[in-house]
Order: sequence, then structure tokens, then C-alpha cells
Amino acid sequence: MMMDIAAGAGAFKALYDSAKALKDINDGAIRNAAVIELQEKILAAQAAQSALVEHVRQLEEKVRNFETWHTEKQRYELKNLGWGTLAYMLKPAMRGTEPPHWVCTNCYGKGHISIIQCSFVQGMGQRQVCPSCKTQINPQADAFENGETKWMD
Repeated sequence: MMMDIAAGAGAFKALYDSAKALKDINDGAIRNAAVIELQEKILAAQAAQSALVEHVRQLEEKVRNFETWHTEKQRYELKNLGWGTLAYMLKPAMRGTEPPHWVCTNCYGKGHISIIQCSFVQGMGQRQVCPSCKTQINPQADAFENGETKWMD
């Protein structure tokens, strides 16, 4: 990044030097060639500046996303669902009007929230499935089959 900035500053210095040299050229053909060369340098400098502006915009977006995720992930805590299964649960203090819910550990680890959904799988019964990564879990299978939701407490 610093190399790009230095290169950009160097390009503008070269443009200045070229423009300064133009005033001393008496021959029209030589002056026209110098003007064309100067215009090409100006276009190249503008393109370099646009690329740097875009790069800065992308970095700022990454920082914003990181800050948003850092705040969001603080709302959850890792819980044991039983049978060696873990998931992130919305902390009771953070619920407000949101219902309690579980979040896929795989998706959480990748920096996004994916709420685990209940699904019926042919021949396997009721399963909890992540809609994003399709991970299936079956914590405390007997409780689900009996309609209990103790694991949400």
C-alpha cells in the first residue's frame, strides 16, 4: 500500500517535471509529442489513483464487516446440547424480543450467523439442520421426539 502511494506521488512529480519542461520547447512537433506523452502520464496517474481509492474502499468495508461481526458474536455463547454436540446460543441477556435460538458452530466460525432449523429427514426422524452449510445435528433425540425443548433453556 505504501509502495502504491509512493509510486502515485512519483507519477505526479514526473507529470509536474514534464509540464515544466514544455514551456522551454520551441519546436511545435516536439512540443506536441511532449503534450501527448504528458496526457498519457496524466491518464496513467488517474488510473493509479482510482485503483488506490477502490483499494481503500475495500479495506474500509472489511474493517466495517469485522467490527459488525465482533459486536454480533458477543451476543452468543457456546453451549453443550448433549450427546457431544455443541452450538452457540443467544445469551438470555441479549434476547430482547428475539426468541431463544441456536447457531451453527461451523457458520459462526466462518463469521456469520445461521440459525439452526428443525427438519424431518426421511428414515432418520427429526433433525436440526443448518440452512447455510447443511450440517445436521440431533441433540437429545428423545426430547425432540416427545416434543420437549429443554435444550433451549
